Amino acid sequence: MTLEFARHADGADFLRHTETYLLRNEAENSLTLGVAAMNLPGDATRNLWASVSDGGELVATAFHTPPYNVVLTAAAGEAVDLLAAELHASGLNSPGVLGPSESAMRFAATWSGFTGVTVRPGLAQRIYRLDRVIPPASTAGDLRLAGPDDLYLLAEWLDAFIVETGIPNPQTGTQIAGSGIADGRIFVWDNGGPVSTALWNRPTRNGVTINAVYTPGNERARGYASACVAALSQRMLDEGRDFCCLYADQSNRTSNDIYMSIGYRPVCDVDEYRFG
Repeated sequence: MTLEFARHADGADFLRHTETYLLRNEAENSLTLGVAAMNLPGDATRNLWASVSDGGELVATAFHTPPYNVVLTAAAGEAVDLLAAELHASGLNSPGVLGPSESAMRFAATWSGFTGVTVRPGLAQRIYRLDRVIPPASTAGDLRLAGPDDLYLLAEWLDAFIVETGIPNPQTGTQIAGSGIADGRIFVWDNGGPVSTALWNRPTRNGVTINAVYTPGNERARGYASACVAALSQRMLDEGRDFCCLYADQSNRTSNDIYMSIGYRPVCDVDEYRFG
């Protein structure tokens, strides 16, 4: 291998160099593609966008948008080691790493060797992709776009979602719900009032991510989450997306079963390792 590290000026510059490579596995790389396409504040100064090539061919990418984890694509061990070395040399300070299982584990071990920090396993997730919705059993209610009157309830639900999933998020439920309502991205399943919610996020060339799927405890086991996600996924396909994808906590068997029952199929496993 003749590996070469490159750092890119911002998300747009990163995509100019890497998008063709990332689109080969679009669902697997949806997080990288989606975040890079955002107009992130202070992108050129606060965030880090990097890639590794071998003889001119891309073989790995990584990005870091504080205060989130470093995010990797799948890569051979030597490329991961080079990313870890260069990111460490740049003075990177990250709470952890997220990526396909082998890449994330290799990066965490190499990072620990450079820094001496303790590495702890974090959330183990699975990426799913849906190309065609399998309609779930008929469930009372309908999907509708959330509006300003839903803000208080959705903020409460999303705060609970952050706590229950254990995924650190610098945004509050109010901020997530507020921006989702303003942008027309957050939906509810309504059965005499909201009983479940989901939103779409991070559009890529051909797909979109469904996330923040939440049903409050007193409304669970009634089919609302299945109905909500299935209807929102179908809406995204009807609006021209080729596929939808989502991340699911592997330890939550119920949610994984729900997603597979409506047409989501596993793409790859991604693991988080936390530093310190």
